[in-house]
Amino acid sequence: MTDAQLDNAIVRHTQSASRWKTVCFSALLVAALSAASMGVAVRQTTASAAAPATATMQSQAQPTVSPSPAPTITPTPTLAQVVPAAFANLNQLDGSSTLASAGVELNEMQRSQLMERIEDFRAQGYQASFVVVDMRTGAAIASYGGMPMYTASSIKAPYIVSLAQTGAVDINAVATSATADAAGINRLITQTLQVSDNDTYEALYKRFGAAPTMQWLAGTGATTGLNGYYGDVTAIDLARMWVNSYDYLFGASADAADAQGRTWLAQQMRSSLNSSIAAVHGEGEIVASKAGWIYGEGNLYAYNDAGIVIPAGSMQLGEKPQGYVLAMLTNACARDDLLTALAQTVDDAMRAA
Repeated sequence: MTDAQLDNAIVRHTQSASRWKTVCFSALLVAALSAASMGVAVRQTTASAAAPATATMQSQAQPTVSPSPAPTITPTPTLAQVVPAAFANLNQLDGSSTLASAGVELNEMQRSQLMERIEDFRAQGYQASFVVVDMRTGAAIASYGGMPMYTASSIKAPYIVSLAQTGAVDINAVATSATADAAGINRLITQTLQVSDNDTYEALYKRFGAAPTMQWLAGTGATTGLNGYYGDVTAIDLARMWVNSYDYLFGASADAADAQGRTWLAQQMRSSLNSSIAAVHGEGEIVASKAGWIYGEGNLYAYNDAGIVIPAGSMQLGEKPQGYVLAMLTNACARDDLLTALAQTVDDAMRAA
């Protein structure tokens, strides 16, 4: 072999070895990449397979939420339940306290506002007492509620209700003037309630006396009643009379035998002369009240008002009693401003209750 042929053979051998190295390196590189790809695939498959189990475990780890219990619905008391509750709370009141309550806790705003109205009377040298009864619950609030004060004409409406409820007068016959006698009583009642006529009231009292009223008050806890035509009563007892009146005037169903007479009687107490309670309420509200006043005759001084307030639109009061009873007894003669302010503050407190 010539030198040239040997040189050519060495070159070819070197090129062949280089090509084999390249092939081997490429094969190794492909194998490594394939292995890496398979590893990733295996990890992804494992992760995918494990994911549902993890999700299931997380789902199982969530706390079980129990459904909230249904709210307890307290039934609204009927009037037949509220009336005895009212009498019981009136019995519990501290009649000598500046401000007392039974069956309800006054908040600071209510207490402050009522105390301010009470102080208005005291600061100007007057005596005043009041009692309010929430006819939705029977709860009662009082200021000096046990202090006897002169009723003046504020006793007239409860007296007439007692005649009707005890049957001393046939209120249906009176309402319709069914007979000449009933028509005469109709006129006496109308004049007594609407313009506070003393003569017509005395005519009724002379005929029927105090017995119907004392019978009517039996079982209410009243400690003061009628002493002659008028007399001294406490605001607590005057409130008892109006709780009784609410029950009689508004508690009966529409088909009660004397429903017509009751409706007529309540109507005679609307827009009562000089009523501070009526003065702070609108046309749509029911206000059955009776004021009373005397300016020094017989050395007697009084400016009083008492009655029932029922919100506009209230119906079926026997089943869903609404509103309140308010009795105010004062010697603040001609001070409509003081009584009206007190009546308004009491109304605000009742609406907030």
